[in-house]
Amino acid sequence: MPRRIQRKREKGWRMPEGAVYVGRPTRWGNPLTELMMRRWKPEIQDHRAFAATYFRETVGNGVIGGGLGERHVWKSRPGDWWIDWSYPDWSTIRAELRGRDLACWCPLDQPCHADVLLEIANE
Repeated sequence: MPRRIQRKREKGWRMPEGAVYVGRPTRWGNPLTELMMRRWKPEIQDHRAFAATYFRETVGNGVIGGGLGERHVWKSRPGDWWIDWSYPDWSTIRAELRGRDLACWCPLDQPCHADVLLEIANE
């Protein structure tokens, strides 16, 4: 069963063969950074979890990349800053990531957008 792997900066660590890095700046990265989440929702305690949840609600639920739309404009506050992003559709996610381990920097005991990609790719 494919799994999420945490990348490491330890001497001698190598990413397992066949694993795909899904962090930024790859096409698979979550465009919503923890810093963006802090600026948008300063009252939230766990910004990493919030970013993963937002990714699940958009990409994982088909709002982006699942056939309901390819583009999404995300704005933190009127007149502050925004990002406009698109994401590969589910058929592309399945074709390119099915059966592959996914590597990201997120700790394994915390939410990560790679978990959403694993679910889409292997359902």
